[in-house]
Amino acid sequence: MYGCLVKFAVKCGRTELSEKLFHRTRGGDIQNFMCLIRAAGRSGKVDRAVELLREAESSRPQGADIAVYNCAIDACATNGRLDFARKLLDEASKKGIANLISYNTLLKGHGAQGDFAAARAVLRETEAAGIMPDSASYNCLMGSLVSAGHLAEAQEVLEQMERKAVPVDHYTVSIMMKAAKRARSPADAARALAVLDRVPSMDFCGDEVLFNTVLDACTQRQDLERLARVLKTFNSSTARPSVSTYGLLFKAFSLLKRIARCEYLWVEMVETRGMKPNSVALCCMLDAFICARQVEKAVALFREWKTKVTVNTVMYSTLVKGFAAAGEADRAMEMFDELRADGLPMNLVTYTSLIDAHARLGKMEPAKRLFELMEKEGCEPNVITFSALVKGYCTVGDVDEAFSVFFSMLSRGLAADTVIFNSLLDGCVRHSRFKLADELLAEMGRWDVQPSNFTLSIIIKMWGKRQQLDKAFEVVRASLEDERRFLDSQVGTSLISACLFNSRPDRALEVLADMKAWRNSGRPNEVTYGTLISGLVRCGDCRRAVAIAHEACEAASATRRSSSATGAARAALPEDCVKQLFAALRRQGLAEELGTTLVGRLRAARVRVPPCATVAAASDDGGAPAAAT
Repeated sequence: MYGCLVKFAVKCGRTELSEKLFHRTRGGDIQNFMCLIRAAGRSGKVDRAVELLREAESSRPQGADIAVYNCAIDACATNGRLDFARKLLDEASKKGIANLISYNTLLKGHGAQGDFAAARAVLRETEAAGIMPDSASYNCLMGSLVSAGHLAEAQEVLEQMERKAVPVDHYTVSIMMKAAKRARSPADAARALAVLDRVPSMDFCGDEVLFNTVLDACTQRQDLERLARVLKTFNSSTARPSVSTYGLLFKAFSLLKRIARCEYLWVEMVETRGMKPNSVALCCMLDAFICARQVEKAVALFREWKTKVTVNTVMYSTLVKGFAAAGEADRAMEMFDELRADGLPMNLVTYTSLIDAHARLGKMEPAKRLFELMEKEGCEPNVITFSALVKGYCTVGDVDEAFSVFFSMLSRGLAADTVIFNSLLDGCVRHSRFKLADELLAEMGRWDVQPSNFTLSIIIKMWGKRQQLDKAFEVVRASLEDERRFLDSQVGTSLISACLFNSRPDRALEVLADMKAWRNSGRPNEVTYGTLISGLVRCGDCRRAVAIAHEACEAASATRRSSSATGAARAALPEDCVKQLFAALRRQGLAEELGTTLVGRLRAARVRVPPCATVAAASDDGGAPAAAT
């Protein structure tokens, strides 16, 4: 009876009462000692925890067992008294009772203190004692390293874990998802996310917390392939998501451009299952519509639920962002007026979206007035706000004013990021301000700006415009030598464009061949093929353009076969490129010779065949009807 009361008092935080009851029982069973040691640890009373351990030892002829020792080690380690924890572990080890939990507890303590060398030493000590570390051992070390931002070292621990044939579990995956979200470079994020490839049979949907963690990481890092695989397991599961999980699903399917699936899940949530969305879920669905450029559906959904769900500024910001992307600055302002009429506070995102809506259209005077208003109302602009202004001034060709805004931002103590840097660099290149571009690139290191793939694409475009093609190639070669960098297809496409701009289709074809062999980088996509075909057509080389079109169709078909279950397949070629190619074939009298076979390949690859190809298709009696795109 007293034992139960001791445990109950400890759970209620009544430490003094638990001690009184404990003494009445004169110690009682070992569970009472363990309860009080844990309570002492939570209260920061390390000395009392050790004292209780000694009492437990003296109360039993055989002394305290390892469970009591482990409680005491944990109380010491949790409170940063690793010297005490080490002493207790050594005692247990000499008695021959130390077990894996003992070592893991001390390892975790060193990790929490940031002493990773000591944590690794404990891991080695565990093996030396003839005890094999388990998943928890490695997870403790990995988790501490990730929390401290040492992602490369965490990756090394994961590799060590695999070399020792220790299985990856749910906690390992969760830790690496956290690493992926914290990674500074896409390559580091990709390495962390690769842990998902090692557990193809893991049931993510059986643990909603794990499922949400994986969804969130893949969505944030825009890893479409792995995200599609995870969602495939969801589609075939019997999982019943919570409202929070539905919100993440809307974001995930939206990223995969599967808005119809988002709509299906919304209906399932609110109609089939009768669940009421919270503000976050509604925001995610609104954003899905906005990303799909279905602004009217977003507005209709917002109107439907405005009186049922607590409306917030984020919802209005999302709609303003949609109108900005659609180039409807006036309607964005109407939403702004409605927000103020509802008495909601303006936030940074709303102001920035409004400024962006006007800047996209080159309406810099209204954008400037909004910037002044936000400052007057005490809303501090951030780098994204300044980026919108910089991009707007670059759009209208006022590069000098863009730089003025940029230096004004720096004077406020805000650090330049890759986005604003890219806007400035693109403005310089677009308006042939090459000297300014050179100065900007020279300052890149001083501002600690990390070049993105888009940065590389702009630099390649610049050297192409300056007719220094070899320097454009050098940019790509240097990037490929960096094992941490992942080059996407946009970089290769930009290099192909630079070759074609300089009337070097032969080098453009070489780039296409090289892209297929790039290690850990993006392969040619429909934009790559479309750019090359259009360039070859302009050069009058229709035969090679048709050969590349055939290759594009085959590549798209192969991608569709490998991703048939995920919905991640891509188009073979842009429609305008196909029209341009067939128009050129007609002009050169090659429509029947080259166009007939090509029509069949395009149809097989589900590419819409333009009306101008009907002459070439007249003798084609095979192939399925063209699919709408």
